[in-house]
Amino acid sequence: MNNENENLYKEWFKRLFHAFHNDETAIEFQADDLPPNEFLEIINKSETIKVISNVWYWFKEDEYKIINQAIDYIVKTYHIDDKIKSKDFDERKKLEMYPDEKDKVEEWEMQKKIIDDLGKSESIFPGFCYLFKYERVPIGSDGEDDLIITDGRGIFAVMKIKMILNVPNKNDRKRKLSYVVYQIGLSKREFFEFVKENQTYKDKDDHSFDVIAVIGVGVTEKNKKKFFGTFDEQVCEAFNRDTKRIP
Repeated sequence: MNNENENLYKEWFKRLFHAFHNDETAIEFQADDLPPNEFLEIINKSETIKVISNVWYWFKEDEYKIINQAIDYIVKTYHIDDKIKSKDFDERKKLEMYPDEKDKVEEWEMQKKIIDDLGKSESIFPGFCYLFKYERVPIGSDGEDDLIITDGRGIFAVMKIKMILNVPNKNDRKRKLSYVVYQIGLSKREFFEFVKENQTYKDKDDHSFDVIAVIGVGVTEKNKKKFFGTFDEQVCEAFNRDTKRIP
């Protein structure tokens, strides 16, 4: 596939995942701006997307099938952004700094283990091989605890690491977990809003990274993952289906 077609399809993937992100089950296209039939064939092998004139629609329970087909194509076809590897190298250097506060050590160790395992067979996030941002501070946040990882091809995961299971009181654990999910949603939404225009992330050196999809996930002890929503889990599971997707 040539770069022109890759960039063309990328824009359609962005629109498709934007609909998933907004919990929509239909896309109405302009009559003079319809996706090519070749793109529909890529994501509709299971024939779950129905087409009436310029409207695509699907049932919510079939969403995971479309996501799986889209992720499969992206992973097998798209090239990894050359700048991702150098950015990953720079961000990982920040992770080597041992935290000054004792109560941050456990979370730091969890962060380090997760990041060190990226791209390896033991990773809890198969397919996500690169650290895009370490210690991101969302607007209104009370701490620097966001990690952003990526597959290098346009799929990003905003992640929070929180110690929950070692809180003795069951109700306290439940409240803390609910708050973590709430924070994940805020962080994901803020990152998505930041890249909303043309769905690109512009770095400080003015390099632009295409953002096809953004998911939100929290990780507690024993590598237990808590997703912001069904869509987030489905995207992550699309990578989990095939551990050979590690470059």
